[in-house]
Amino acid sequence: MADASAMLEAAVQHHQTGCLEQADMMYRQVLQEQPENPVALHSLGILAYQRGQHDVAANLVGRAIASNANVPQFHNTLGVILEAQGRPAEALDAYDRAVSLKPDYAEAYHNMAIALQLQGRHTKAIQKCEMAMLIDPDYAEPYNTMGFELQTQGRLDDAIGSYRKATQLKPDYAEAYNHLGFVLNELGRDDEAVENFEQALRIDPDYAEAYSNLGIVLKERGRLAEAIANYEQAIRLDPHFFEAYYNLGNGLTAQGRCDEAIENYRRAIDMKPPYAQAHWNISHAYLLKGDFENGWREYEWRRSDELGIFTYPHRYREPRWDGSDFADKRLLVHCEQGLGDSIQFMRYLPMVKPRGGTVIFEAWKSLHGLLKDSEGFDELLELSIERKTDVDFDLHISLMDLPAVFGTTLETIPAEVPYVAADAQKVKYWRDRLEDASFKVGVVWAGSPEHGNDHNRSCRLESFAPLTAIDGVKLYGLQKGEAAKQVERLPQAVAIENLSEDLNDFADTAAAVENLDLVISVDTATAHLAGAMGKPTWTLLPFAPDWRWMLERTDSPWYPTMRLFRQGEWGNWTCVLQDVSEQLHTLLGSRRA
Repeated sequence: MADASAMLEAAVQHHQTGCLEQADMMYRQVLQEQPENPVALHSLGILAYQRGQHDVAANLVGRAIASNANVPQFHNTLGVILEAQGRPAEALDAYDRAVSLKPDYAEAYHNMAIALQLQGRHTKAIQKCEMAMLIDPDYAEPYNTMGFELQTQGRLDDAIGSYRKATQLKPDYAEAYNHLGFVLNELGRDDEAVENFEQALRIDPDYAEAYSNLGIVLKERGRLAEAIANYEQAIRLDPHFFEAYYNLGNGLTAQGRCDEAIENYRRAIDMKPPYAQAHWNISHAYLLKGDFENGWREYEWRRSDELGIFTYPHRYREPRWDGSDFADKRLLVHCEQGLGDSIQFMRYLPMVKPRGGTVIFEAWKSLHGLLKDSEGFDELLELSIERKTDVDFDLHISLMDLPAVFGTTLETIPAEVPYVAADAQKVKYWRDRLEDASFKVGVVWAGSPEHGNDHNRSCRLESFAPLTAIDGVKLYGLQKGEAAKQVERLPQAVAIENLSEDLNDFADTAAAVENLDLVISVDTATAHLAGAMGKPTWTLLPFAPDWRWMLERTDSPWYPTMRLFRQGEWGNWTCVLQDVSEQLHTLLGSRRA
């Protein structure tokens, strides 16, 4: 008996110092002498859990409990193992038993919180964290878990406070620093985010998730080479880290390395076949490189509930149209995503009508004035986020499904313009208002701030200032929203006439555009409108453009009268506008000649 006790004590010491093989051997020697020794069974179960042998671990700890059911630590360990097996409800039962034996068992309450988290019972999880904190105010882990709960609920400032408390209590808590960095990045505090990810990596240089998260921040700041290096390091540390492959795909896409991006998205999808976000982004990589066949197929994943992006708010029981003849039937065609998307893909409506009966077009209200005299549909409805249409129909489809339905390739894009026209009366109003001898240029410098990439695709109005110094040019602001107020802050020497207050919808904007000589716009709906009207349009693109603008081209296969000006380096609009200024000088010189 004394020998077994000494052996067990030595085994525990080896276990604590990381000598796992020796500990394993000595636990088994104890069990040879005492087959149901609960401490040896429990410790051997922990070893099996640490090795990922969860079934073996559950069996061993279960035997320890059968030998002595009054040890709370045994039940707590069993709960941890059951969680790892994906059995959170049974894990909660084990934790309940642990705290019934030891009511001040802070670790068990914290583990309860994690199990409740897995079940989506977030309020209860917070309560268990608070119980663990009450029992042991210096216990850092509940503050980290509480932070994650608060983060899930969108209470990001509160989450930051909880994560900071965890790092104060446990300065070497790499996981809490990683979580803190993630939330700070969500709030746009990227410098602080980088500091926290780097601190997590100083503590744990093998922390794959922190490398991947650091890469995300670096990519958002345009430091693509550094971002890619961090993703690759995360993959070296954890070759099964499918999110890191996905993030690497994003970084490579931003560099225009589409084939390599696709390869990494595929690896992520192979590891997690229903990975909706990877399918969605691989579609962008295919489309960006001009592989429309694969791109349209993967683009279907935008409807996945897992993706959680806003495309179209409603679901219908009626079948989706597959492009076949629908004579004597009613087809609902609806807009989705942004206004620019809607304008770009309205070109397909005249191709739909010849295949059947009645075409009902459901469009954003701000497009209705533009559409009132358009062909290609029989009825026009207002698209409402809150309610479905009550109009009867037999089939439905989105505008953005139509390229796939019609088998669009790079060579077969229906690019005839104009396919949008301005109202004649409104055109006359703007002709009288804008009448002068100048070369009239409409400018748009910002898109919707709700767009996920708006911080990259938009610029400041000040960037357009060099254009106002060109002799014979007059700038007109077509900008809408908060960004339109930037005109008021310009120096008096920079002359731009702001039209925004009189542009109530796209019908007004179209009429103003019709009376301009040129539109210069960042990637936003006005660029699509001008292109669809067949107006000379110069579109300014960020370093990593949206898929529809493709790579390297100075023209657009979607809009024959459009010219593309691309950033040569991330965030540098100065060089783009310098190029625009030079080309505008050249254009005016050729007109005078």
